[in-house]
Amino acid sequence: MTTDNSNHLSSIVDHFFVENVIKVDQSHPFVLSSGMSAPIYLDHRRAFTNPTLRKLLIQAWADKIEMKLKELKLRPQNIVCTGTATAGIAPALALADYWGVPFVYVRQKPKDHGTQQLIEGAFDPSTLHLVVDDMLTTGNSIVGAVSGLKKMNAKIACATTVTSHCLSLAEVQLSDLSLPFVSLFNTRDILEIAQGLGLISQADLRTVTQWLETLDLESMSAR
Repeated sequence: MTTDNSNHLSSIVDHFFVENVIKVDQSHPFVLSSGMSAPIYLDHRRAFTNPTLRKLLIQAWADKIEMKLKELKLRPQNIVCTGTATAGIAPALALADYWGVPFVYVRQKPKDHGTQQLIEGAFDPSTLHLVVDDMLTTGNSIVGAVSGLKKMNAKIACATTVTSHCLSLAEVQLSDLSLPFVSLFNTRDILEIAQGLGLISQADLRTVTQWLETLDLESMSAR
């Protein structure tokens, strides 16, 4: 990692804590939508609210995605940024705007009124889709979006998220789909940068790392 890139990522992480994108609290765990208690909470939607942070984030993220697309012998100008509903809508639109490419998003299920669309936007099944979400935990939302796209005979280049918990279950699910994947951060990287900046304590880092290890084991045993 170059010094400039390292400084760029450190600046993003610093903004994450200033804008409350990330909160760490050992004594008052956060209750997630799954009902699980967690010592960390990531609200990426806040990252796309703040213009300064959004610009920093999209630049670094787009650079990393472009490296992956280059490996796949693709260019960003040849893809459609396709968000998952609803967390992937803002980041997919931001990336699409950055590259000047089309944007659509995939519903969790077809809407039950109007045109009853599953994919919202000017959908062309011959185009190549970059599936975008904010966070990779189990991989279920990306798998669901990919399933919806495949039902419409769409082609998929790869999937991407801002952050990944790097759980084994997600890796298995994406591998089963033969789907290339890239994220800007993994959660441990963010925490190590934050600890180095003095934003969290060594004890916070240890607690969240242990929680991620437990979550990884539990997600695989429940498969």
